[in-house]
Amino acid sequence: MATWRDLSIGAVRLADAQNIAAALRANSRDPNRPLALLGIT
Repeated sequence: MATWRDLSIGAVRLADAQNIAAALRANSRDPNRPLALLGIT
């Protein structure tokens, strides 16, 4: 579980998010958003 969290935090950091906690919450609410962040759309 910690590995998945670290990977998601790393992806959010690479996307230049100002607030990591807010970005993680936003990504958890919309199932398409993490895929777009990774370029899998």
